[in-house]
Amino acid sequence: MAFLAGCQEKSREAPPSRYQAVKASAGTSHWCDTDFGSPGPLLTMPSLAPPPTGRAQVTLAKGKRTWVNLWATWCQPCLREIPLLLGWQSDLRKDGVEVEVVLLSLDEDAATLDGFLAQRKDLQSAKIGRITSQRDYEQWIKAYAKDPSLPIPIHLLASADGHLRCLRNGSLREGDYPSAKAALH
Repeated sequence: MAFLAGCQEKSREAPPSRYQAVKASAGTSHWCDTDFGSPGPLLTMPSLAPPPTGRAQVTLAKGKRTWVNLWATWCQPCLREIPLLLGWQSDLRKDGVEVEVVLLSLDEDAATLDGFLAQRKDLQSAKIGRITSQRDYEQWIKAYAKDPSLPIPIHLLASADGHLRCLRNGSLREGDYPSAKAALH
């Protein structure tokens, strides 16, 4: 059974045809698809599979802003934005915004994720976990999104107190940095 979230661009392993793409935001004025206000719901972690080979189990840092990115190895927009997102993590720190980026994979097969990570040395220090199942994902995402079948990539941004501030559905673009930074304040 495949995760309902998906994207249209295909890599070597194409998702089923019911997957649909989400286009990147055309502007930055309404960057968050859902702005939770204050306080938003408390961000929790979904049920995670054992960590990928050679990695520690992913947890949410206490007292630090958190950016959770939902992605998969077969999603080309997801793969394109991961280096951008990790670069933004560094840029945000330079701008005085401490944020921890957590990459949560929706890949169903642990071997697929392990193989991908073995080829991507640039992701060596990234915090990466894999959600255990579609059912667990759907139960978890319902706390934050009205539609559990939102296509990926999905971004969840939480304040330092752990409360969700913003849910963004769709690919990141270079020009989104100011909006993302503002959503984290």
